[in-house]
Amino acid sequence: MSSDQVPIRQVFHGRRGVFLFSMLLAEFGGGMQGLAVSTVLPVVAQELHGFALFGATLAAGNIAAVLMLSFSAPILARMRPTAVIAWATVIFLAGVALSVFAPTMEWVLAGMVVRGIGLGLITGFGSSAIGGLFDDRERPRVLGLYAFVWLIPSIAGPALNAVVAEWVGWRWAFAWPAFLVLAARILMGAYASAIPWEKTREPVRAVAGVIVAAALGVGAAASTTAGFWSVVLFVLAAIGGGVGIIAFLRRGARGGRLFSVLLSFGALCAGFSGIDALLSVTVIEAFGSGLLWASVAITAALIMWTLAGLRPRPSARPDRVTVGLVLMVLAALALVVTSFTGSGPGAIAAVIVAAGVAGLGMGIAYPLAMSEAFEGPDAAMRVGPLVSFAETASMAWISMICGGLYSALHGFGSGPGAAAGAAYAVVVPVAAVGVVMAARRRRVPWAATAA
Repeated sequence: MSSDQVPIRQVFHGRRGVFLFSMLLAEFGGGMQGLAVSTVLPVVAQELHGFALFGATLAAGNIAAVLMLSFSAPILARMRPTAVIAWATVIFLAGVALSVFAPTMEWVLAGMVVRGIGLGLITGFGSSAIGGLFDDRERPRVLGLYAFVWLIPSIAGPALNAVVAEWVGWRWAFAWPAFLVLAARILMGAYASAIPWEKTREPVRAVAGVIVAAALGVGAAASTTAGFWSVVLFVLAAIGGGVGIIAFLRRGARGGRLFSVLLSFGALCAGFSGIDALLSVTVIEAFGSGLLWASVAITAALIMWTLAGLRPRPSARPDRVTVGLVLMVLAALALVVTSFTGSGPGAIAAVIVAAGVAGLGMGIAYPLAMSEAFEGPDAAMRVGPLVSFAETASMAWISMICGGLYSALHGFGSGPGAAAGAAYAVVVPVAAVGVVMAARRRRVPWAATAA
């Protein structure tokens, strides 16, 4: 049987199948919880008189997750899976509780930080578990299921959480998905013995990761104010964050093919995240349409990602990772041109098509690019945190740059179309770097990573 033909029932068989189901359920609950935050946070800021902390609160979780992922490799190498699940769940629930019972916006911000630490720990663990439980043939199919799990939260989550917030209050919108996550984590703990694990002593290499988290925080803060020094800090944060991500991945991968795989994977995630973050503001602000068409654009990207990811084809030619990254470049270029020159219904249609192309590229490349990192000689518990760091840090970094650049240019008098076009232009070289690294990874041996 080829790797393209692994049936769904095979990956759900036995104890590891139950564990996979519990991870997907936790991912679903976490997705609903994350979307609840983004949906009702403006209401929270208004009620608690905390709009000054709105941007920082929105970014705090991702920054904390990046920081935690900088330290997760040695933690996972020393702590048993059941203990990791227990601690990650306690930290996550503590963060949710801080936000749910928050008397002021400062408490909500603190809750987002604590929640992000818990998510950073479990994200690295989840990637490691997938790498250890499933072989090279099965892993792409498993990772494709994660895109499918995100489809329902992405389509129904914002509306559902808005209804909950309207009927019973924003605190319940924050709280109810946590019960789903808790149930899933209990099931994960019951079947965690299925994960192959052996205690090792992985050294701490967190300096570059700490620099990335600090750069994200500085950049997010600088983008909220005008002035010369704010621009300087934002540019330095963008450069420092990018260099820090590359340095962290290079040191963790020890060079060689794993580094090329991780960097191309990070560029893929950054490309999609940068495009996705700007779709709504482009449709609404640049082209004067409503939330309905903005939702259509976002949904087009997510549906194409889901459908393309359900049947990964590792042996297909041309290489699907490279093809996916090329599609990301083309989608970003189309959005740059449309934002600068488009208008009316035709421009909105072009944005929707480009969003679908970006989703298609993400769908055909994501499960294969992520899975390939585990094919080398390194232990899954070491590679997993690197994979999660590449994804989480690159997405947070590009979102900071694109969102901050749009806000700055719009604030300095540029039209929303020009501001969006300039922000999309950042995605083009990032995805292009991914194309180069995807081609390079074929020429570098895995043996280089084992030194």
